[in-house]
Amino acid sequence: MMNYDVVVIGGGIGGLTAAIRSSELGKKVAIIEKDELGGECLNRACIPSKTLIDALKLVSKTAKSNWISGKVEIDYDRLGVFKNEIIKNVKNSFTSVLKKYNVDVIKGQASVKREGEVEVNGKVITTDMMVIATGSEPLSLADFPLNGRNVVDPWTAMNLPSLPNNIIIVGGGVAGVELATLFRAMNKNVTIIELMPRLLPVPGIDIEVANEVKKRLEEKGVKIYLNTKSKIVKSDDKVVFTAQTPSSTEEVKGDLAVITIGRKPVTNGIDLKAIKVDSDQRGYIKVDNKARTSNPKVYAVGDVAGVPLSATKAWRQGIIAGDNIGGKNTEMPKYIPSSIFADLEIGVVGQTAEELKKAGIDAREIKVLMRDIPRAWTLNEPEGFLKVYVDSEGKILGANMVGEGATEVINTLALAMELSLKLSDLYKVQFSHPTISEVITEISQRGIYGEIY
Repeated sequence: MMNYDVVVIGGGIGGLTAAIRSSELGKKVAIIEKDELGGECLNRACIPSKTLIDALKLVSKTAKSNWISGKVEIDYDRLGVFKNEIIKNVKNSFTSVLKKYNVDVIKGQASVKREGEVEVNGKVITTDMMVIATGSEPLSLADFPLNGRNVVDPWTAMNLPSLPNNIIIVGGGVAGVELATLFRAMNKNVTIIELMPRLLPVPGIDIEVANEVKKRLEEKGVKIYLNTKSKIVKSDDKVVFTAQTPSSTEEVKGDLAVITIGRKPVTNGIDLKAIKVDSDQRGYIKVDNKARTSNPKVYAVGDVAGVPLSATKAWRQGIIAGDNIGGKNTEMPKYIPSSIFADLEIGVVGQTAEELKKAGIDAREIKVLMRDIPRAWTLNEPEGFLKVYVDSEGKILGANMVGEGATEVINTLALAMELSLKLSDLYKVQFSHPTISEVITEISQRGIYGEIY
């Protein structure tokens, strides 16, 4: 029988950070992973998708740069090799850190039937503390049954060796928008079908940002149905949908349907009741802001611990769990920024004007267009804007940016919000010129003094 201070079940991003942090703080740690270290983010989602999107954006930027001559094309096979190399390099980096901190990696399916014991590969491991980091998986919905062939989840679609010409994406959320960007850049005919009356119906995303993204996707040739209830009626050869728009019912056909809606927590093999761990009605484990479950000896991190289902949250939640297990009293940040890698990047943090209004909070909006930022022109990408919402004292309550570099700029605003900085504090800071980050200088200046030119 092997004894550990901490056993982490699941080697995704949240599980890895929990294991490394606990070990850094002197605990004897094992991590159990049934598939590949790095989980969804590293193997199927964040890392491969950003590699592909960035490569295709490079081609798209080249196409609109009339001072570059000659034809630039993607060699998709070689890009696939490059993508796999990147996954391998990031994974090797994690593996070497696990080795450095003497974390034991056990490959196998974990089973938990009682507190303090984990069964794997026919052996029982005892542990003082447990971290559940088992993630989530696509849910096959009645109206969109996944068949692994021509009706698939996003990560299956993204990892297909080749793609057909006509692709229908169900759901215009983050995954839907990123995949539409990717497939359209590969010259595929792409249709998005979204039930809600807007694209990106995601907490924290401003309607104006959503509309800007919609406009850009449509300019690129993506067909977008909003406010449309749909279901698959046939998927034997072509995939056939009925799509009920506010004005008519249409038939929409494609070669491949990618279903980006519906995920469920993975807790099979873990008897949550037996270890006194509470979950919500959808099966997600309930945790506090220290990643603790209802059982003080069990922590849960990442997707299995509920929304937001993001690697950003998982990464930090793993560290917070490791901190608290190791005796450091830390809490989750109040603000978790989100990045969306569409054709024009999106970065959001905090609340939108609409959400603040619903909560009865008075907020003023300050907006800077990217065309007012010299660096945006030098990058040949002057579209988009940054909006921030501030209270009467100039404290930042939320920010939304769409444009070049948005996924980086938003981190500075998350920093300002987490530290309760006001516009007057930001105004004291000088950003280097010419950079995209100067948009924050411009926001603070306009927020205090208005436009100066």
